[in-house]
Amino acid sequence: MRPEDEISIDSIISALLSMVEPIEEQFKECQWDITAKEIYNEKQSLLFEEKLYISQLKTGSCKLNEDSKIFLENELNEIGYMKLNIEESYDGYVVFSRSQMTKGNGKSMCGHCLRGKYDDKFLLIVEKRTEFDYIDKARIEKNMEARNKGDNLLVIRETKINADSQKYKTEINIKDRMPVLIMDGGIQLLMRQLIVNNFWGDFEYYTINVYGKVLRGVITVKKERKKVRIFYRSFTDVIVVKNLKYFNDVVEESSETYFTSNGKIVLHFWPRYNYLLHAIRSPPKPKERILPKLELMWKTDNLLFKHYQKKKKLTLENAMSYLQSHPEVVDFIYDYVHSLLQKKPEVVFPFTVKYFQNMKNTY
Repeated sequence: MRPEDEISIDSIISALLSMVEPIEEQFKECQWDITAKEIYNEKQSLLFEEKLYISQLKTGSCKLNEDSKIFLENELNEIGYMKLNIEESYDGYVVFSRSQMTKGNGKSMCGHCLRGKYDDKFLLIVEKRTEFDYIDKARIEKNMEARNKGDNLLVIRETKINADSQKYKTEINIKDRMPVLIMDGGIQLLMRQLIVNNFWGDFEYYTINVYGKVLRGVITVKKERKKVRIFYRSFTDVIVVKNLKYFNDVVEESSETYFTSNGKIVLHFWPRYNYLLHAIRSPPKPKERILPKLELMWKTDNLLFKHYQKKKKLTLENAMSYLQSHPEVVDFIYDYVHSLLQKKPEVVFPFTVKYFQNMKNTY
């Protein structure tokens, strides 16, 4: 078929199909009044994706009062990691974070998992948080779910110790509450939005911790910039964000986070504790080659080592002289390698045996 014939046939079929119209009953079944938010849609774009390393300070609690701070390898001991994803969905934002770290010289583990959903105005829709720890061979797990039900906030807390479980449920009236009530995932989202939009100053909110306490929080974005060096990399013009949570006007929790201008975390720490989160990992240590004991013994013995070098030299000289006096061996090896690369057998050893057996019969 010629190209011009194919184009002609395609035009004829398109003209015939354009004459076919749906009947009136089919139009009536279509729901033309569906809004964009009612159409099911998966997550659309990834706003922030971070993997942070958790390290323990060997020198005590962390204090960053100076203009610049340098962390060296001998100051930090890496004990875990934390992953954080903030994604934009069709009607708001989705936050996911997970962490895990070792305790007691690596004998036990602890960590958390968080999933949250917020609308396009950063109002809480639902958030679930789980924290687990091991204390005296007992696994302690704390779960909390907060769900917005219009004027009320439904909070369900559960504490598990091995097989035992206790569950608590309460509703909090949040109608016309100002400042807004957000959870930990919303705080992560909110801090980045403040950074990206060049906000500086104080931002107040309310939150609930995993123990069920309602806390008043204040996020303070400093106008001044700092410099931080972690291992081999320096960060300049770092934005400092302080987060204080109050219970009855007493500071219950406090943390400091160092962001880049595009909302990426450089450093995060809690002044009361001796571990921190950082974006840069320490350079890998070169692996030291450990020699076997017997090999180390004869190599350190000068007499044995000289004897080994002499034998090696004689073996090499003998092999080279034999190949020079028997050039047909080189041709055999060349033919064998050529056949091996041409046939490409899955198992080399049976092919080699068969190849030289055939050569024996030939010669």
